[in-house]
Amino acid sequence: MLQQIIQLVSGCVTFLGGFLVVWGAVSLGLAIREQTGGAQIASAISTIAGGAIIIAAAVYFGMLDTSWMPN
Repeated sequence: MLQQIIQLVSGCVTFLGGFLVVWGAVSLGLAIREQTGGAQIASAISTIAGGAIIIAAAVYFGMLDTSWMPN
């Protein structure tokens, strides 16, 4: 039961991180195309990095050991 909950939460958080990576990539592309300046590009790169960190945390969370739980 706990392992299923961990997998569900991990999957949802991974989806959120992936969404942020895609959103950041779109923002980066728009900022480069419009040549609006460094602030928008920095914000887009920060969004991409944040999404990648969230994905890494979700993968780590999904690897938690629940073998100590009684069946």
